[in-house]
Amino acid sequence: MKTPVNGQILRNHLTYSWWKYALIIVLSFLATRLYFDTSVYQSPPEKRIDLYISGVGDESALHDYLEGIRASMLPDQEVLDAVMLTTDGTYGAMQLSAYVAAGDGDVYILPRDQFVSMASSGAWLPLEEDEELISLFTERGSSLQTGWRRLSDSTESHLYGIPLSQLPGLSRYLYVDNGYLCVLVTNGNDENVMKFLRILCRDMLDPPPEAPAGETSGH
Repeated sequence: MKTPVNGQILRNHLTYSWWKYALIIVLSFLATRLYFDTSVYQSPPEKRIDLYISGVGDESALHDYLEGIRASMLPDQEVLDAVMLTTDGTYGAMQLSAYVAAGDGDVYILPRDQFVSMASSGAWLPLEEDEELISLFTERGSSLQTGWRRLSDSTESHLYGIPLSQLPGLSRYLYVDNGYLCVLVTNGNDENVMKFLRILCRDMLDPPPEAPAGETSGH
């Protein structure tokens, strides 16, 4: 006679077998990606920029903003898109690891814990040598100190992320708790990605204008 499945048995099973389900999720993602890469036209890395965001936001407004940048300032790019990642504490970390391992995405906006974890393993591109980018913040006296991180196997520190606290204009499009803006080191499109990063930072240095007194959202 089969032992009935109850809550205790299920909890014990998940305690010792959770990694199997995590592996299935990652393999399924990679298999799906391989299928689309081989059967559906994909813009080459040098013709697209993908912004991956672990947070919540107004996707429609963000897409409109990005398309405006692509059309007016990055016309040689076929795609400039935003992808909202899951914010679930467990599956979000697995999804992020899978994307980074596969080299997907170019620019990431992440909560501090995810940013720091990936920075220590060398996932992000150092930003401090881009003088035009850095000057955007130094001219305003903005501090980027918290974006400096050290690799786990090195004594060197680099600026791996821009704290969103210095980009208040992003609040009109998205919210990421204690977030950081960073660039995947394997993005495959450094020149255009960095140009996009400078444009994004420039546009988001100022907070969104306050609505006129008496005006409410949707009216």
